This record gives sequence, structure tokens and C-alpha cells, in this order.
Amino acid sequence: MFSIFLGLTPFIFITFLGFIFGKLKVLDLSHAKILNLFLFYIAVPALIIRLLAQNEVGQVDLKQIISYLIMQSICGIIAYLITSKYFKRPVPESIIWSLTVALSNHVTLLLPITEIYFQQNVITQVASIILMDGVILLSVIAFFLELSTKKNVNLFTFFKNLFFNPFILSVIIGLLILLLNFNIDQTPIDYTLSRLAACVSPVGLFAIGIILSFYTVNIINKLSVSISVLKLIISPIILLLIGLLFFNSGLPSEIPGAFFVSVAPCGVTAIVLCSAYNVSPENIIKAIFVSTIASIGTIFLAIRYLTL
Repeated sequence: MFSIFLGLTPFIFITFLGFIFGKLKVLDLSHAKILNLFLFYIAVPALIIRLLAQNEVGQVDLKQIISYLIMQSICGIIAYLITSKYFKRPVPESIIWSLTVALSNHVTLLLPITEIYFQQNVITQVASIILMDGVILLSVIAFFLELSTKKNVNLFTFFKNLFFNPFILSVIIGLLILLLNFNIDQTPIDYTLSRLAACVSPVGLFAIGIILSFYTVNIINKLSVSISVLKLIISPIILLLIGLLFFNSGLPSEIPGAFFVSVAPCGVTAIVLCSAYNVSPENIIKAIFVSTIASIGTIFLAIRYLTL
């Protein structure tokens, strides 16, 4: 049990370090934005390319992927309805709230933890969910945001921008490497990608800490708690019910990769979309903060159960 806690401490301390630097005014939101841009355009795409280039498509467990996709769709719709109908948030913000719940913080937080505690099969399923989210979920959310914020949506421009999205491009490059059977192991390309990929977790967590330091007033409120409960408690329950109903797999140990992602905190990609669509990130950042702190417990319990 202590070893699990010890393994989680670097992730907690790196976030706390960013928080301290923000509070001391050594770094501000503009610095966090630069770090996030580095992740968005360089480090995360490098991670995606490396994941795809090193994994065989045949290893993907469709039972877990489909269960997770259905679950996040349901929870995203619930988040949209709660925020738009009950909390009376504007449509664009509610759409971003749906992403906040549907998308876990799996790149900067969960994947590195998965690589510490789990075998390759679980790592592959987590990586597959990351890739699915990068292609399907972000594309769908971007489309609805375009519809809700612009009077006339130019489909050609939309799909052109979508194609040149760093996540989409990295998936295409990774798939080409995989399908053409290029072996990049032990090459300068692999070494470069691995070093960039290694930046994702520490840089991402440090940036989160900086951002959180500027939104410390009234963090625990009805909205942030409601979203956190939906993300950390209701989402895993829905996932297990879907697994049981469609695949006769209603135990966490039967869909470990999908279950582990479901207990992760809200995804930080929503913050980037707030900037792009002129939505105030304050409430979303507070929900990310609350869910991140609470997820220490859910991630700890999930590791404890799945590694018995």
C-alpha cells in the first residue's frame, strides 16, 4: 500500500511545485500557456506517434474501447444537460463541460502511472483510449463548438483545420509508421520522440499547478463538486454497467484499462478550448482542481484493486 502512495507522490509534488511558483508570482498564466502550447504542438504528438509506432492494432481490446466510448458519450451528455439546464451556463461553455467530463487527464497523469503499475496489456488499452479520444472525441467537440459559436460553418475550412490538428497529424504519422512496418527502434527518431514524450507528464502537471494557483477563491462549490462526482464516481459505475450489459464484463478486473481511465480526473484539454472559443476557464479550472485532488483516492483504490 505504501509503495502505491510512494509512486503517486511525484505527480502530486510536481503539481504542487507549479502551484507554489504561481503563488509566489515567479510564473504566471502566460508561462503556463507557453508550456501548454509546447505540449499541444510538440510533446503530446511525439508521445502519440511513439505509442502508435510501438503497438500493434491487433492488441486492442474492442470490448474495453466500445464500453468506454459509450460511457463517455453518456457522461458527456449528462454534463452538458447539468451545466446548461441546471447551472444555466452558455451553450459553448456547456459543450466544453461535456468534454471536461468525457475526457480524462490520461496523457499527463494516468499514462505514466499506468506504466509504473500495470503490464503491457493494460498500458495498450489506456494508450488506445488516448488515441481514440484524440481522433473522435476532440473532433466531435470541435464540430459542435463551431456550430454553436459561428453563424456559418465552412465545412471545408473545418475539416482542413481538423486535418492539421497536431493530434490528428500525429495519429496519421504514427499509423503510417505502423502500417508501412518502419522500424524506428534504437534510431535517432526514436530517441528524440522518447525524450519529448517524457516531457508530457512533468511539464503538464507543472503547468496545471501554475494555472490552479490563480483560481483559489471558492474552489469547492456546487458546480465543481457535481462535475467531480460525475467524473470520478458515476462514470466508473456507468462503465461497469455497460460492460456487464453488452459484454458480460461487469468487474473492473475484466476491463482494467477502461476502468482505470474512468477513475482519472477531468481532462485539462478543456482549458485550451476555453481560450480558443472565448469561454471563461475559471469554473472549469476549479472542477479540474477538485477532481484532481479527489482522484488521488480513486486512482489509489483502483491500483490497489487491480493489482491484487
